[in-house]
Amino acid sequence: MKELRNFLLLLVMLLTSVNSVAEDVDTTIRLYTENFGRFNYSLQGREFEHREENIGGSSAELIKKMMAETQLPYRTKLRAWSVSYERALLKPYNGVFSTSRTESREELFYWIGPIGSSNTKLYKKKDRNIRVNSLDDLKDLRVGGYKGDASTIALIEKGIDVIEEATDAINPKKLDQELIDIWVASDASAAVIAEQAGYPDIEPVMTITTMHLYLAMNKSTPIEVINILQAAYDKVVAEYGLEL
Repeated sequence: MKELRNFLLLLVMLLTSVNSVAEDVDTTIRLYTENFGRFNYSLQGREFEHREENIGGSSAELIKKMMAETQLPYRTKLRAWSVSYERALLKPYNGVFSTSRTESREELFYWIGPIGSSNTKLYKKKDRNIRVNSLDDLKDLRVGGYKGDASTIALIEKGIDVIEEATDAINPKKLDQELIDIWVASDASAAVIAEQAGYPDIEPVMTITTMHLYLAMNKSTPIEVINILQAAYDKVVAEYGLEL
C-alpha cells in the first residue's frame, strides 16, 4: 500500500511538472527574413532589424496584413539568410520568408503562399565574351554562388558544380577579377548586390528557372496554427490581390 501511495505521489508530481513546462512554452510566432530585392528589406538600409516597422517590401507587407488577420502574437526580425533559415528549420512556431519552394526543401516545412516569385539567372562580367545557351556550357566554366541560397541549390540539383561563398557580395567582385566566369543569383537581388559591392558591371546570360516564394513554417508548429495562417493568407490575397 505504501508503495502504491509513493507511486501515485510520483505520478502526480510528474504530471504537474509536465503541465508547468507546457504552460511555459512560448507560442509566439517568430518570423525571420533577409534583405532580398523588392520582397523584404531594411527600411533603414541596415543588415539587421529588430522591429517590424523597420522592415519593408511587398512580401513583408503581405505578411503584416496576414498576421493582423490571425490576431496571433508574433514578432518579425531581419537577419542574415543563414540565421533566418536555421531558426525556422529548428524551432517550432518559427518561420522564414521570402523562401523559394524547392524539391529539396519541400518536406522540411509547412508552406504558406505563394507571396512572390523570382527568376534564377546566370550572370557574367559585361566585357567578357562568354556565351551560355544551355547548362552543358557551364561544365567548362567556373560558377560562383551563395551558400544555402535557392539559386545555388537549383543549379547544384541540376548537376553543376558551384563554388559557394558565405556572403553573396563576394561573387560580383570575383566576376570582376575573373576568379569565376559565371555567377548564379536571383534577379530580385543580383543588381542591388553588385551595385552595393562596387562591381555593377554584370549582365544576365541565361534564365534557369522561375521560383515561387513562400512563408516557410517549422514542421513542428501545431497544424491548427498553420491552418489559421493559411486561412488568413487566403483572405488577404482575396481582398488585396497578389503581385507575383
